[in-house]
Amino acid sequence: MRRLTLIILFSLTVFVSSGQNNTNSPYSIFGIGELENTDGGRNMGMGGSGNALRSEIYLNLANPASLTAIPLQSMGVDAGINFKYSNFQNQQNSVNVLNGNISWAALAFPINRRLAVGFSLNPKSNVGYTIYSTKSLDGTPYSYPVTYKGEGGLSEASFSIAALIAKKFSLGLRSSVLWGNMVKNSVELPPFGSSITRVDNVNYIGAIIKPGFQYNTKLNSNTVLTIGGTAELSSYLNGSSNLTISSGSSIILSEINQQDQLKLPFKGGLGFSIDFKNKYLFTADYNRSDYRSSSVNVDTKGLALNESYHIGFEVAPKYDAQRLGFTKRYRIGALYQTGYLSIYGVQISSYAATFGVSLPIRRDRNSVNLSLEIGQQGSLKNQLILETYGKLNISFALWERWFIPRKYD
Repeated sequence: MRRLTLIILFSLTVFVSSGQNNTNSPYSIFGIGELENTDGGRNMGMGGSGNALRSEIYLNLANPASLTAIPLQSMGVDAGINFKYSNFQNQQNSVNVLNGNISWAALAFPINRRLAVGFSLNPKSNVGYTIYSTKSLDGTPYSYPVTYKGEGGLSEASFSIAALIAKKFSLGLRSSVLWGNMVKNSVELPPFGSSITRVDNVNYIGAIIKPGFQYNTKLNSNTVLTIGGTAELSSYLNGSSNLTISSGSSIILSEINQQDQLKLPFKGGLGFSIDFKNKYLFTADYNRSDYRSSSVNVDTKGLALNESYHIGFEVAPKYDAQRLGFTKRYRIGALYQTGYLSIYGVQISSYAATFGVSLPIRRDRNSVNLSLEIGQQGSLKNQLILETYGKLNISFALWERWFIPRKYD
């Protein structure tokens, strides 16, 4: 099992680092692209909640304080892939697209009874679109076609540390490096003269600090309440760009190493969960990030207060405390997000329902987690575009026993 764990983790790390696109959304042309939810396989089936989730058998990437729940002499690996089928429509046309990508790769383990660490690698945002439009030729009745294309996004590599401060209270801190490449180009085909191509290639790098806490207490002999919160501090991404404008095969303008800087907003989140008899779990989250105080390559009138609401429910019908790895778990959830973009006076919101199941693998605590998210994003108002999508996520929760002495006859 150890070789399988390392092979899966290494393979997913390579794919995540390659920065594959996972979107065809025209809204990814704005800001830093389409934001990704990469908090873990369990979370995906429970409406994307996670601020107050703690578990001995699942990693929770939403809150670094949750790492103190990992048992001693254990190393956990969580890695996932997803496939997204989308229908984009406006008032005139409709198109279907299919995308796939690596969701995340993470591992964590305890140092001692009070301290645990973790590492993760995941996409932070995705840019991927092709838009066909027309432009008027000044002073004439003519118009000509223009094609806009974009690809790339941001990736995140993180180190987390968590400490059990008291019996019921944990603190965590995640330090992340963000980097990425976004290529946006346009091709104009005027009726007279050569084509005009503009290519803007920007590389970004920066860092984010995210502290978190969790407090859990027994309400009675069968019920455990957990309260959790996180705070992703405001940060900056430094960028270097390479802008090239050409007419036909001739370069008109080339600007290299033009400095650009993005300011990401503060993001705060609170949540709670109630666990009854280790069989029934309910969780709810609220997250908030005010992009109106940021600068992400969008006019400030196009940025908005982004609020998200998440709820989830999990049931383990045949729970057995001695046989955790052989327990099937079923999940359902919902989420609503107001969105950080406002276009033509319409905020680009989204909502979805989620469904999930956890299936045991072989022995111990290993499992495969499947989740399905069905939702909508955008609007048909003011000639905008509505996306209806279904996202399938497949993730593996794998565990190794560490520092167990071998026994010989």
